[in-house]
Amino acid sequence: MLRYISLNILIFAFLMGCVDQDGPDKTHEHEGSSVTLWTENTELFMEYPALIIGQEAAFAVHLSDMKDFKPVIQGKLTCVFRNSRGEQFTVVADAPSYPGIFRPIVKFKEAGVYDMQLKLEGQQVSDIINVSGIRVYADDASVPHAAEGDSGEELITYLKEQQWKVDFRTDKVRKHRLSSSVEAVGEIFPKRQWYVEVSAPVSGTIPARQNMKLPSVGTWVKKGALLTVISPSANNEVSLLTIRNEYLHSKAEYERSQRLFENQAISEKRLHTAKLNFEAQKASYDVIAQQIELGNSEKDIDGTTLFSGFFHLKAPIDGIIEEINFHPGQTVETGQKLFTITNPKRVLLKAYVPLARIGLVKNATDASFHVEGYDQEFTVSDLNGHLIAIGNTVDKHSRTVQVIFELDNIDNILKIGMFAQVSVKTSETFETLAIPNSAIFDDNGSPV
Repeated sequence: MLRYISLNILIFAFLMGCVDQDGPDKTHEHEGSSVTLWTENTELFMEYPALIIGQEAAFAVHLSDMKDFKPVIQGKLTCVFRNSRGEQFTVVADAPSYPGIFRPIVKFKEAGVYDMQLKLEGQQVSDIINVSGIRVYADDASVPHAAEGDSGEELITYLKEQQWKVDFRTDKVRKHRLSSSVEAVGEIFPKRQWYVEVSAPVSGTIPARQNMKLPSVGTWVKKGALLTVISPSANNEVSLLTIRNEYLHSKAEYERSQRLFENQAISEKRLHTAKLNFEAQKASYDVIAQQIELGNSEKDIDGTTLFSGFFHLKAPIDGIIEEINFHPGQTVETGQKLFTITNPKRVLLKAYVPLARIGLVKNATDASFHVEGYDQEFTVSDLNGHLIAIGNTVDKHSRTVQVIFELDNIDNILKIGMFAQVSVKTSETFETLAIPNSAIFDDNGSPV
């Protein structure tokens, strides 16, 4: 969807020239008529001279493809003329004489007013365009004379051949229902729960031999996937193995107490004590097990023990590995950041709205924005997004308040840390004449 902005529009009349049969660069003026029409697929600009029975007349049929407003460069054009009695005849142009321009030659046998149907058939675009009111005169004397004298108007000639050389499109100026908006600077942030810095749970060494399949930056990992293997230092190994062994021992003791209690061999109090001890040991072990996997030993092909008491450090979320802050063989300390993992499928857009205008966006539900590196405009609602919060704190330096949206990040276009120009839509709407925002471009610093 196009975002529209309200403007006062001054419309200039202009005259589009025609192309002589001798070539696209030779032009001439003649008394005649012109027609401009649009369909969903095609724009027609057609010129033709005064039409007199018995005289050949060359129609200059300019056709633009509405997909990109470039000239129609291939296809066959069939022109059907029908008079008031329903009688008709057909003229065919098998191909464009020049890119975008078909020049059917027509000779009328009867005067009157004709309806004209243009049927375009081609791989680039196919369409049917109807033009009414094609007047044919009996002789030269019947042709109305053009008004003499200078009208005082300056007409700007902008040939279709010139237009086709630049990026452009045409559209009717019409009324649209618009929302007022507040402009703000913004930034793309990760969702807090989808951005994780994975630290070393213990001090130790990252053995090169056991990390041959270390994932690289840019790799997508699933939650629970192996990130790296750590061989802990002796003190940490003993401590962590002790936690695991105490957990396993308390589990076995609790299961034994349950069997004894069922056989009335111990009291309920003793069972309760065993249960509490098991739950406490399990809580300590789970803190480790949520992120790492503790093993006893690993053996080479020949059965040689390589090391014991190692850790399998696992990914805590689904996401992309953005940073790896170590290399195999390195010694790491407890708490040292090893990986940064981000899930970019949903991101936050934080707009910093000036405090003086915060009251206008208190009921905001949508926003549009541009980011660095892309010309296209994004809309929060189009990206399955919504407003999640309006901040309660004023930044002391910028005197702004955060307005935060959450949205989908389709094709991972939005990068964490990107700056954005944001238009936060207010609840106020109005109907007014408007043109597409894409029609405005920068001309030496001025919007034109």
